[in-house]
Amino acid sequence: MFMGYLKAAERCRRCGLEFETIRSDDVAPYFTILIVGHIIAPGVLISEQLASPPTWLELSFLLPITLLLTLGILPFVKGAVMGAIWASKRP
Repeated sequence: MFMGYLKAAERCRRCGLEFETIRSDDVAPYFTILIVGHIIAPGVLISEQLASPPTWLELSFLLPITLLLTLGILPFVKGAVMGAIWASKRP
């Protein structure tokens, strides 16, 4: 489905479906932020309640985890959004 990290191919190699008409634009990043936020926020709240670590220590763990989760989940969310758009356009 993708030629690169997030660049959609022109068409499917198997069935020939054109992906150019299926545009996810800003929906995939929005859902990715929503998902990652729901994963990270409880961790922040729990760590504050249990240990109350210094801010520098908390950020040294949370920022890389947030970045890796965001970059790891984004292509899958974009694929799911493109699939949902394709399924909603079918007769």
